[in-house]
Amino acid sequence: MARALLVVERSAGRCDLGPFIDVLRERLTPDNVVARMPAVARRAGVTAVVYEPSSAARIECESICIGTLFAPPNDWHCPGSEPGQGCYALLRSDAARADLVADTAGTRTLWYALTPELFVASTSQRAIVTLLGSFEPNASAVTWMLSAGTLGPDAAWDARVRAVRPGERVVLDRARWRLTRSTAPTRFEASRHDEERQRARLATTLDEIVGRYSWDAGKWVFLLSGGIDSRGLLTLLRANGHLQTVTWGLRDSPHRALNDARVAHRVAAAYGVAHRFLATELADLPRERLIRRFLVAGEGRTAAISPFVDGFAVWKTLRDEGFDGAIRGDEAFGQRPVRRPQEVRQLAKLTMFTDFLPAEEIAALELPAQALPPRLAQGPDETLATWRDRLYQQHRLPNFLAALTDLASPYLEVVNPLLADGVVRCVRTLPDHLRTGKRLWREIAQPRGGNVPFAHRPAVLSLQRFVADTAMLELLLAELETSSCADVVSPALRQRLRATLHAALAADPRRRPREQQPRLVSWWLPANVRAAIRHWLPLRPQFEPLVFAFRAFIASRMNAMLREDSIVLAADARQIVNL
Repeated sequence: MARALLVVERSAGRCDLGPFIDVLRERLTPDNVVARMPAVARRAGVTAVVYEPSSAARIECESICIGTLFAPPNDWHCPGSEPGQGCYALLRSDAARADLVADTAGTRTLWYALTPELFVASTSQRAIVTLLGSFEPNASAVTWMLSAGTLGPDAAWDARVRAVRPGERVVLDRARWRLTRSTAPTRFEASRHDEERQRARLATTLDEIVGRYSWDAGKWVFLLSGGIDSRGLLTLLRANGHLQTVTWGLRDSPHRALNDARVAHRVAAAYGVAHRFLATELADLPRERLIRRFLVAGEGRTAAISPFVDGFAVWKTLRDEGFDGAIRGDEAFGQRPVRRPQEVRQLAKLTMFTDFLPAEEIAALELPAQALPPRLAQGPDETLATWRDRLYQQHRLPNFLAALTDLASPYLEVVNPLLADGVVRCVRTLPDHLRTGKRLWREIAQPRGGNVPFAHRPAVLSLQRFVADTAMLELLLAELETSSCADVVSPALRQRLRATLHAALAADPRRRPREQQPRLVSWWLPANVRAAIRHWLPLRPQFEPLVFAFRAFIASRMNAMLREDSIVLAADARQIVNL
């Protein structure tokens, strides 16, 4: 629910941040939410602001915790102190220094920028650009948005803005006005214990860190799906009281076999917990307004709009009912078997143009070159399975799943207890065979209701169906003609996308693209058969022009929005930055 802003002045008392705080309160709030008054703390050249404050966020002195600390120490707010276990992002300061701390999984993203006179950190890139009073587009972010649907590794929309990586600590020495960064290495080092000892150690870690934390059932709602992870987490948390569970999806999804919504209802019954289903249909809103709300909420970090095409009605409902936060079952216990490096990157949401198109077509479309940062490349002695899970933790968690959390944050806080620091570090000591397919976690979770199958079909509208809607096609086509789009997308690619959109508009709506999934790997096949097909069949991801058009739309709109942010208080911004 909360968004955080920390501003440290090099010379205290030389600038008035009041106008910025007020403007950001309105600009960072989606149009279906009435913005609350922010919590503001000021002292000795430091201003700390929490937008949409609630019991799910902490502010003490001029330090902020976004997320959840499990049994936090008394000095959690002091720079340099250890925060304990949880899923959090910390912005802290005192007279000598300020520091930013991300949890091991990077569940909440912090952004920062340093100027000669200001250190600005926030969970919002737009807040930083507004304070800087200028916008410097980052071509790398646009490239990754087009190929992967996210901002990619180490990229922000503004070239001057950086993200705090998972497990990283960024420290500002206020006297020397220097930044230092330190990150605990992400090492997967299998312990030599036998399997039974490994199982007992992971189970104990889960119980001590996750199972013993107390949740207020009146303030937190449990997001229940039809998979193994939410069942295992529900088992861990049931001792804390009668949590309310909720599932949502298309209106008819509870009536479809092996659908997430249908299976979740049966899981709730097996566990004996309160449960309800909230129907989500495509919002009866102008598409322009729906997209604007999506970009305001999530700042264009991901093109994954499918869970939010109801116009965030579900999240607003839960907020209006008095909930402060939602509990999700995202995890890092391991991924399905992989056989090729390309599969590793696909799982991590790091697809590149070379995955979709031959070299000559990449050149013809004037698409830029891409390369993985060295820290994300497979190590010389690293197994494919270890690289798979390391890349998942170093990229997918902080750059895709954290982006989904950002989308919900204007409405509710979101926490993933299975991603608490100690749990993630424990998983890194497991050998490959106990992580692959989440084998050890599946054994520990021991879901009740053994007759309840696992879901194989999502309950929400697919991205392909959303972008094939006539109103969206017209909006995408119009965006291709804007100067903002011309700044971020090559003429050749715009011509290709323009032709595709015109063809889609001319086609019968009933024949437009829907799901783009290989029919051979279908839900009705036995799980072992599906796994074998995925393992041996080289499935090349398809180049889907409508999806690429939507990603180009996101890049164009975010660049335009950030330019607008940079001039909203331009005169005051120039005065502050150039002090």
